Amino acid sequence: MNHLIWFVLLLLAQLLLIDNLHFLGVFIPVLYIYALLRLPSNLSSYVVLLISFATGMIMDVLSNTPGLHAAATTLAGGLRYPLLRLFILKEDMSSRTISVDWMGRTVFWQYAVILVLIHHSALFLLESFSFFNLWTLLLKIPVCSLLTLLFIMAMELINRDDHARKS
Repeated sequence: MNHLIWFVLLLLAQLLLIDNLHFLGVFIPVLYIYALLRLPSNLSSYVVLLISFATGMIMDVLSNTPGLHAAATTLAGGLRYPLLRLFILKEDMSSRTISVDWMGRTVFWQYAVILVLIHHSALFLLESFSFFNLWTLLLKIPVCSLLTLLFIMAMELINRDDHARKS
């Protein structure tokens, strides 16, 4: 239930607040990817793909983008498990929620950076659908990824503070 609340809150924040923040008129962080990053590590790949597709589809329907978010988020969801296997031993893949506290700072950020770059590369390549504005595309992917990672960092700090207060 906790994950469902996170998904809904992040989608609402993305649609109502963040999509209206255009840094320098071009750069928009994509916060809903954070919910995908934090799914439990033992969740079936099929379930992750369904959640990824549904999340992307909801974004597409509500932001009037024809399948861009669904494709990029499904790709990220499909590559999530192989990425986790790079950083976590199979025996350690319990039902824990992915977080800095569980994985450690370095491993979590390596995982997050790679998954966010994959998602953003797919999203912005599909959005431009050409290499006509290659320099804009090559600038947009890392800058939007950095903005997204800064938002994720803030969310991880908020989660860490909540866990510290509860203990």
